[in-house]
Amino acid sequence: MDIIKSKDNSKIKYVRNLNLKKFRDEENAFFIEGIKFVDEAINEGADINFLLVSEEAHNKNEVKNIIDFIDEKKIVLCSDRVFGSAADTVSAQGILAVINKNIADKNDVINNCNFIIMCDRIQDPGNLGTIVRIADAFGPAGLLLTRGCVDIFNPKVVRASAGAIFRVPVIHAEDEIEIIKTLQDKGFYIVSTVVQSEFSFDDMGKRDKICIVIGNEGHGVSQEIIDNSDMTITIKMTGRAESLNASVAAGISIYEIRKKLLK
Repeated sequence: MDIIKSKDNSKIKYVRNLNLKKFRDEENAFFIEGIKFVDEAINEGADINFLLVSEEAHNKNEVKNIIDFIDEKKIVLCSDRVFGSAADTVSAQGILAVINKNIADKNDVINNCNFIIMCDRIQDPGNLGTIVRIADAFGPAGLLLTRGCVDIFNPKVVRASAGAIFRVPVIHAEDEIEIIKTLQDKGFYIVSTVVQSEFSFDDMGKRDKICIVIGNEGHGVSQEIIDNSDMTITIKMTGRAESLNASVAAGISIYEIRKKLLK
């Protein structure tokens, strides 16, 4: 197997360009790094375009076990120095996978899920990735992203999701109010999480289908979405903190709201 030794090789440039959203959209692809995440992607049936493996990692038993499941034509070997120029982190462990996106069908998610988490303009990659992980932990759940959210395939989002991105169906809303009306027509009860509300989780009754809305880090849920929600809920805090990090608030809210489902 030939070893790539130039940082200007087309495969290496391709991986580096996947750090750009425009390129990810054009190629309908993204990448993940590290032995655990690559192994998880394979186990979850991700559509692997190719693996990029460093010389040093190629000799590790953990990496050999992964390579055994991949067509040899999809394995690209490069020098350690070249791999370092392509990887997004210093802890990529000498292996990354370029994966073809698997976009969930909006109608399938709406028709088959009874719990949907709507992220309204979540912009921090770490927060969105953590919310994906929470959705996986307290699912099954679908994830609905409004315009203004960070790209779900941003490398930092993918990394923060800790593999959950392969298990949580993600859909996008071009028109937030239109999608809310569609969800309501399908029987979803829309609950927006806000800083101040007269209602807490204890005030909410059981429901067949629920869509919980998590708002932007700085501005919260948009007023337009709040006005079209069935209920607003706040996390009642007994300490002196004025607010919580978006992903922390999401974790508490998703856990509590999940218990309100009838089944």
